[in-house]
Amino acid sequence: MRPIIGIACSKMYLHNNTLDQYFYVAQGYVKGIALAGGTPLLLPLLDEQPSTYAAMLEALDGLILTGGEDPAPHLFGEEPQQRLGEVDYERDLAELALIKLAIEQKKPILGICRGLQILNVACGGTLIQDIPSQVPGAFQHAQKGSRQYGAHKVQLQPGFLADVLGQTELLVNTSHHQAVKDVAPGFKATAVAADGVIEAIESLDGLHVGVQWHPERMWFHDAGMMRIAEAFVGIAKKQKEAAAKHV
Repeated sequence: MRPIIGIACSKMYLHNNTLDQYFYVAQGYVKGIALAGGTPLLLPLLDEQPSTYAAMLEALDGLILTGGEDPAPHLFGEEPQQRLGEVDYERDLAELALIKLAIEQKKPILGICRGLQILNVACGGTLIQDIPSQVPGAFQHAQKGSRQYGAHKVQLQPGFLADVLGQTELLVNTSHHQAVKDVAPGFKATAVAADGVIEAIESLDGLHVGVQWHPERMWFHDAGMMRIAEAFVGIAKKQKEAAAKHV
């Protein structure tokens, strides 16, 4: 059986329609997981009781946290800086609930861009609210064009990514102005840019991975990025099979 991979949706309103709210994800996430051997399932981030999220997680074998708005700074003990971007606190609360349950149920998590950031916050880490104003000497992390292609390199440390890719350096795209400051307990930094910005974290048990770049924009033309999707689906399948043996 193909593992079921839940993909957390963003929210939006259509132009000239502020009444109806919509849930969406970029098709790259969906198509990539399908090509990697998983069954993608879109997760609406409902403002409901925790039991709703528990039911969602029970149906899943893995969880992807997607890109989007800045996490609310008070969630990691800070006041908002001047260059903080848009915040969707309801989304923060929904994803925090999903992450907590996924960790409790030992479901693999792949956090992408904002997904890495909210994963780090959920587990007790902190964030740089704005790289240009808070990191001296930082280079451009908000890529202005060709965002489906690499823009800068990161150095990989031992862990899931280095094992999957079989290399110590990786060219990544970049579309963020926030980043991990303090890595959450139980995690380690496994990719760092030359300016010192943390670009990936992984849990010590290997189940939870966050990357700051957008592999879903690259994995259709970059075999290495597709291997990340395939390896994540593989972890989810392994966990699914292990759980079935204990039923």
